[in-house]
Amino acid sequence: MIRSILALALVWIAGCHHFNLLRKQTLTLDAPKAMELVVYRQVGKAGQRVMSPVSLIRGGQSIELEPGDYLIANECSGYEFKQTRDKPTKIPVRRLTLILHGERGIASVEQNKQMDSNAETSAQQVAAESPSATANDVNSKKAVSENKEETQPDSPQPSSSAARPATEAQSVVNTMCFDPLDGQRNEWNKRRDFEILPGTTEIRIGGRVVKFENHGETSEPIALDLYPVSIVSAFQDIQSRFYLTAEEKDTKYENFVVSLSANSGTWLLPGNYSLEVNGTRRKLTVEKGALTEISVGVLRIDLPKNFPLEDRLKSGGQPVFVYLDTGALLNLDTDYLVFPGAYKVSIEGSEVQDAFQVESGEKTVVKTFAARVDVPACPESLKSCKSPPRITIHREQKPYALMTVEPKLPFLLLEGAYEYGVEGLRGIKKSLQRRAEHLAGESLARVRFKWDVRQAQGRYRTDLVRIESRGSNVYGRSLDLLFHKPDEVYVPAGNYDVTYFIGDPVLERSKSRQVLHLEPGQTREVVIPLFMEKVSRSDDSQTSANRGAVGVENTLPRPGTSKQNDSESSPEKSSATLPRSLTPLRR
Repeated sequence: MIRSILALALVWIAGCHHFNLLRKQTLTLDAPKAMELVVYRQVGKAGQRVMSPVSLIRGGQSIELEPGDYLIANECSGYEFKQTRDKPTKIPVRRLTLILHGERGIASVEQNKQMDSNAETSAQQVAAESPSATANDVNSKKAVSENKEETQPDSPQPSSSAARPATEAQSVVNTMCFDPLDGQRNEWNKRRDFEILPGTTEIRIGGRVVKFENHGETSEPIALDLYPVSIVSAFQDIQSRFYLTAEEKDTKYENFVVSLSANSGTWLLPGNYSLEVNGTRRKLTVEKGALTEISVGVLRIDLPKNFPLEDRLKSGGQPVFVYLDTGALLNLDTDYLVFPGAYKVSIEGSEVQDAFQVESGEKTVVKTFAARVDVPACPESLKSCKSPPRITIHREQKPYALMTVEPKLPFLLLEGAYEYGVEGLRGIKKSLQRRAEHLAGESLARVRFKWDVRQAQGRYRTDLVRIESRGSNVYGRSLDLLFHKPDEVYVPAGNYDVTYFIGDPVLERSKSRQVLHLEPGQTREVVIPLFMEKVSRSDDSQTSANRGAVGVENTLPRPGTSKQNDSESSPEKSSATLPRSLTPLRR
């Protein structure tokens, strides 16, 4: 009885095992033996599936899987399949290989130039250490290097004639794809082989999107041809990052930026690209069978030696930067790799722009000079002085300001001839003197106006008070000053005339002037006789308003004024007299 029970148990276990074997089917990976993939089983509804690893499979290997939904994936592609009990599953994997054309040629050119450089260096050392060494020894070593160069294979024909410096060749291929499991971005710059699973796989090569189709019919390899691009820089000690963008025809793809370095071989697919470094851009076209070379130069904006940067910061100023015409912001006293061409350079906060040409393999240095305009100290005899206005910077005596700065604040300008003025006193400008290795500019002067109010009959009055320049390096004249306002103004130091008119504005007026010489930092007081119309008692309520108005406004006759009063207000019959210090000039 016991034996019968044990026999039935063994038969049942064997049957279950055989039944399980019948349910499983084989999965074969048609791929190179070195390839290794993880098999995941998918459980759950669509959009909420959970993947759990069940097995590891290698190229050419077969494993058994139970029926269900599965996924195999690598860094760039994934394949979902359904394992059934009816038939086995075979997954062909295609290998993608990137072919770098001209790689050996570029390497040989770089190695030969490195050998030439080493040979010349060693020859110079021998000549320096041994005076008996002759020029024939040096020439023989150069001949050896030339013979070695002849034995090297031909390199691709360059698309430009720029000289290539001796550097170590590096085969850089920027590739990127997205992991199908977590969506993370995977990037490489040396990888050349990829495994393409069944389905559609997208890989970015040099910023350009390439689609690969694997319909599960064959495992034949795929070859993709890439061609060299070289960024040539003769300045080995200046490092900059170049940013490459492919011009995609399909607008649904986002622009992907690739970072490159100078003097290292980069391989790209044929097509159009945009290259940028330090705000300068260059279009390039990669062609089949050609070596595309792009040369660069150096741009530097110098800061004057004695520029008081600390004083500027203490006075509330910001650090000074420089703009290129493309909008790039550059630091001063810094070497920047840029593409050859003409660029407009302007200092931050200024509309002064000058064009500078950058040549291939050369350094272009932009000179600047420092300036500052000071204000006079408030005299001890005065309780307070008006706050000084801002300084305006001009060029070629143009009325509009190219730059506005605070007084006492050091600032920078590109080399050239400039004038400066005072905001609010439009019209007067003075040449900005440049001094070697020192700050340019001078101190302003202060003019305090004392209005000597006098009464006159009729329309006899003072009119059109202004400041006019009369020096060799001071230009223009100010706007008409309002009576009683302002009581003091700031002007560049120099020689001026304070001019105004006195008389009947309808009949005849006399032009008067006072010569005014202003030293830098000086404060001068000027007395201006202000003739006002004498009013009757009935007009006392309007006296204050009339006195504060501009002379031009007071020239109109008042309603009710008789002709007799008009005749009495003529200059011949007026009891008011001009000050002796004023020289009347007929208009």
